[in-house]
Amino acid sequence: MYYTDASLFWKFNHYEIIATSLILVFYALYFIYKEFDKVHFYYNFSIGLIMYLLCSISIFLYGNFELVLLEDPYIDIWIFNTIFYIIFQYMILREYAFLTTVASKGIEQEEEEFL
Repeated sequence: MYYTDASLFWKFNHYEIIATSLILVFYALYFIYKEFDKVHFYYNFSIGLIMYLLCSISIFLYGNFELVLLEDPYIDIWIFNTIFYIIFQYMILREYAFLTTVASKGIEQEEEEFL
């Protein structure tokens, strides 16, 4: 596509956004649906991924409009992408804390059963 039309270098590629990010959102929603009645391993990660990617998808799909590319906006719309990325990192931290507590409780239970 870029070989035939060099002006595409200065625009967001909608096909790439849908082919990568939207598929990940659908998979994360499907994962949450399938694992809803079990212990919530990777639940925080999936929620954070969905929130971040939906924000990112909405910004990038409207990226070719002037609304996103204003030189002097009142509020920079890209700050929302940064905020949701920080929320996503926090959800990863929560998932890590959950997995480490589950792992430590599992080890303690195995030691008690052994004794």
